[in-house]
Amino acid sequence: MIILISLVIIGILANISGKLVEKVKLPSLIGMMVLGMVIGPSIFNLVPKETLEVSSGIKDIALVTVLFIGGLGINVSQIKQIGRPAVLLSIIPATLEGFTIAFLCTIFLDFTFIQGAILGFIIAAVSPAVLIPAMVSLIERKLGQDKAIPQMLLVGASCDDTVAITLFTTFLTLYTKSSIGESVSIFNQIMIIPLTIIISLVLSFIIFKISKLIISKVDNKNIKVIIAFSTCIGMRFIEKNLHVEVFNSLLAVMVYGFLIRNYMKDISKEILDTMNRLWKIGKLYLFTFVGIAINPTLVGKYFIVGVIILTISLSVRSIGVFISLIGTNLTIKEKVFCMIAYLPKATVQSAKASIPLEMGVAGGDIMQAIAILSVLITAPIGAIGINMTCDKILHKGDNKDFFEDINIKEKNIQTI
Repeated sequence: MIILISLVIIGILANISGKLVEKVKLPSLIGMMVLGMVIGPSIFNLVPKETLEVSSGIKDIALVTVLFIGGLGINVSQIKQIGRPAVLLSIIPATLEGFTIAFLCTIFLDFTFIQGAILGFIIAAVSPAVLIPAMVSLIERKLGQDKAIPQMLLVGASCDDTVAITLFTTFLTLYTKSSIGESVSIFNQIMIIPLTIIISLVLSFIIFKISKLIISKVDNKNIKVIIAFSTCIGMRFIEKNLHVEVFNSLLAVMVYGFLIRNYMKDISKEILDTMNRLWKIGKLYLFTFVGIAINPTLVGKYFIVGVIILTISLSVRSIGVFISLIGTNLTIKEKVFCMIAYLPKATVQSAKASIPLEMGVAGGDIMQAIAILSVLITAPIGAIGINMTCDKILHKGDNKDFFEDINIKEKNIQTI
C-alpha cells in the first residue's frame, strides 16, 4: 500500500512539474528529473525505502516501453538508409570521448590511464532515457523522416551503450586484476562488443519467431499486445537478473519492435497505439526515478576541473559524431543537430557512478562526482538543445508510413 500510494503521488507531482517547465519552453523531462533529485535521498529523502527498492524495476519497464516504441517506428527502407552511419555512431563518439577523458584525467586528476578510462567509459555512454524518448517524439511528429535521422540516432544509441559499458568493464577488470598481479587479455574483452551485438540480434530474431507463432494463435488483440510487451520485459529481465553479459536487452527490444512493425503489420498498429498510451504514464516515472538516482551534493570541489574535462571531451565526442556522418546526405545543420542529440548523459552514469568506489578503485569518489556532474550538465543541455533545434533544422518526412497504407487500403475496401 505504501508503494502504491507513493507511486500515485510521484506520478501526480511528476506530471505537474513537467507541465510547469513546459510553460517556460523547456522539455518536461527536466522538471521531472529535478523533482526526483529534490524528493530523493540526496536532498529531502521523501521517497519511502520500499518504493526506492522497486524503482529500478519500474524504470526498466518505462525504458523498455519507449525502446519498443522506437523499434516500432523503424521500417526496412530506413534501415538500409541508416545502416553505415548508425554503426559508426555506435562506436566512434563513445570511443573517442572515453579515451579523451582517460588522457585528461592523467593531466588534471593525476590518475593512471586505466583509472581515467574507467571514468571515461562511465561518462561516454549516451543516455537512452533522454535521447530515445526525444527521437520517438520526432518520429511521431514526422520530423527528420526524409533522411531517417531519428531512427539513425535510435539505433546508434542502443549500440553505443554496449561499446561504452563493455570498455568500462574491461578497464575496471584490468585495474582490479592488475592490483593482484593477474593478467587480462584486452583483445578478448574488446571482442565482447561485436559478440554482444550479434548475439542480441540473433536472440531477438529467434524470440520474435517464437512469439509470432504464439500471437498468431490468439484472437484477442489486447492479449496479443500483452504477449508482445511481456516478451520485451522478459528480455530486459534476462539481462539484468540473470546477468547475461553478452546480451544487450536495449538493442534486442528495439530490434523486436522493428520486426513486429515490418513482419506483423496486422497487429503492429494496435501495439503501437497501446504502447503510446502506456508511455504517457511511464515517462513520469522514468525521468523522476532517473532524477532520484542522481546525487548533486557529491559534485563538491571537483566542479571546476570536471567542467573543464567535460567541455573538452564533449567537443571531441561531437567531432566523433561529425566523422560518423561523413558521406551521408545530411546538411551541416542536420549534423549539428545529431551532435546535440548525442550529448545527454543520465541512465548509465547514474547506475555505474558508484561502482568504482564500491570496488575500492583509487579515486572512486572523484569518479562518482564527475560522472554525476556529467548528468547535471549534459542532460538539460541535450534535452533543451533537441527541443530548440528540431523544428528549425529537421524537415517533415516524405516517407509514407505503412500505417497510412493500411488505412488507405481499408478505405478502398469499404468503398468497394
